[in-house]
Amino acid sequence: MPKGSWWSAGVAALLLAAGCKQQGQQQQDVQRDAHAQVETAQERSEQALKQAEDAQARASDEQRDVADARQDVQRAQQELQEAQARAQKETQEAQTVQQQASNQAQQAQAEVQQSQQQAAEAQRQQQEQMAQTQQQLAQQQDQMARTQQQTAQQQPSGQMQQMVTGRVVSSSPDELLLSSAGAPGQPQIRLQINEQTQVMVNGRQGSPADIAEGSQVRASYQDVGGEPTALRVDVTSSGQGTGGSQGELPRQ
Repeated sequence: MPKGSWWSAGVAALLLAAGCKQQGQQQQDVQRDAHAQVETAQERSEQALKQAEDAQARASDEQRDVADARQDVQRAQQELQEAQARAQKETQEAQTVQQQASNQAQQAQAEVQQSQQQAAEAQRQQQEQMAQTQQQLAQQQDQMARTQQQTAQQQPSGQMQQMVTGRVVSSSPDELLLSSAGAPGQPQIRLQINEQTQVMVNGRQGSPADIAEGSQVRASYQDVGGEPTALRVDVTSSGQGTGGSQGELPRQ
């Protein structure tokens, strides 16, 4: 091969090598750019995904806050309803208590009026009974006075009444036993009691049944049929006075 041909072939080879090298460099640049673009796209995708996740998390938090707020509202509504129910119940109870108090006051007033009426009626009946008792007592005293007068008129002339003061040893409807230290030789005296015997207890008309053992008495008596018979017996309360005197009274 001639020398010029070799040189031409060498130049061509150099040019080819240079072209191949340049082409390879361009391919590397293209690949590098493509890789960079892929990485950039991947980073953007990851950022977008992270932003989406953050947005979803914020949305979840907001939904949770909304749910909590809804529960708070429901709880507040329930508490309000319960408070209203309690207030209504307390109002009803207060009205019931007030009504009961009013009824009790009316009942108490009615009972007071009834008690006043009963007391007035009892007082009226007591006054009537006292008037009747006083009238009966006056009639009994008049009757006894007349009886004593008749008895005195029927007694033999010259017969004397005697007085004795002493303590009651025993008493019965028809006999009275006295302990009289003033009766000489006779520490006790037994008096007969009959329908004409007048009994006075603390200044009031009484009966032989009112003469209690141990009481102090002052009695007037006469001998009737040989036995001392009481004409009048004045009784004081137990323990008052002491026995001790016996004398004679002129017959009335």
